[in-house]
Amino acid sequence: EVMRGAFAGVPKGQLEAARAFGMSRWKIFRRIWLPQAFYRALPTLTGETVLQLKSTPLVATISVIDIFAVSSKVRQDTYLTYEPLLLLALIYMA
Repeated sequence: EVMRGAFAGVPKGQLEAARAFGMSRWKIFRRIWLPQAFYRALPTLTGETVLQLKSTPLVATISVIDIFAVSSKVRQDTYLTYEPLLLLALIYMA
């Protein structure tokens, strides 16, 4: 959606001028349309990337806590000490 909006934001006059100069569709896309669309989309894409990077550790922390809680529950219920911890270590390494 971000790139669609960025491509739509490129002024039509520039595309028409490129056609008037006799540029092919591929050259217009590569030299005019793509650089300007990328320039327009870069701030939004950067913000989305930062948002993803900020939310990933939170999700990872929550899942680590949940996995450790399950391991502790198995240890309490079955009185097995090492097996749940070894399985937990294998999951962490994966």
